[in-house]
Amino acid sequence: MPQIPPRIPPQIPFDLPHREAFEAEDYLVTASNQAAVDRIDRWPDWTGSHCTIFYGAAGCGKTHLTHVWQRKSAARRIGTAQMNLQDIAGNLIIEDIDAISGNMQAQEDLFHLYNRQKETGGFLMLTARHHPKSWSLALPDLASRMLAAMAIEIGAPDDDLLAALVIKQFMDRQVTVPEEVVSYLLPRIERSFEAVRNIVDEIDTLALARKRKITIPLVRDLLDREAG
Repeated sequence: MPQIPPRIPPQIPFDLPHREAFEAEDYLVTASNQAAVDRIDRWPDWTGSHCTIFYGAAGCGKTHLTHVWQRKSAARRIGTAQMNLQDIAGNLIIEDIDAISGNMQAQEDLFHLYNRQKETGGFLMLTARHHPKSWSLALPDLASRMLAAMAIEIGAPDDDLLAALVIKQFMDRQVTVPEEVVSYLLPRIERSFEAVRNIVDEIDTLALARKRKITIPLVRDLLDREAG
């Protein structure tokens, strides 16, 4: 798995380390998601548990990683309403699993699915907002199994990842931006994938509307307008 360099090179565009992921997008790797990426790279040698839980805030990249694993493992994506189907086989992915908190039937379905996957040799990948110890699980046997699963946190994007995301989003639009624009933008935006996509789109739209290059003054105007 390639790594993102710790500093932005002086010339942009450059060969950004990447990994193919969901919808042909590049999945960028830094310390914030390295443990999760390593887990996927080790499959099918998942020692410790046949079940892996990726947890983290919305927009941290959980869904992208599940698609990376899906392509590698031929896993099937199912919803919580399908967990009770007896004909489900093979490797499985269920997202937002902590939504079953307070739903006793769904918890029983997950309990039986977890056991069935273990018995049949299937792997199970779950995503959630929080660590399973904070889920409201009324079924003790399920709680113990979720706590025994491999739970890996995906942290908020760090500076390296944010910088790479900003650059890639501009490059996808066939736009190059100076290093100083990226450096100016990073401490002034929300630290999430969604926020990066939104701000790059807004900057590009504004630059086209004004027929101007993307510069710090242009970015400042946009941010000031949004703050006001």
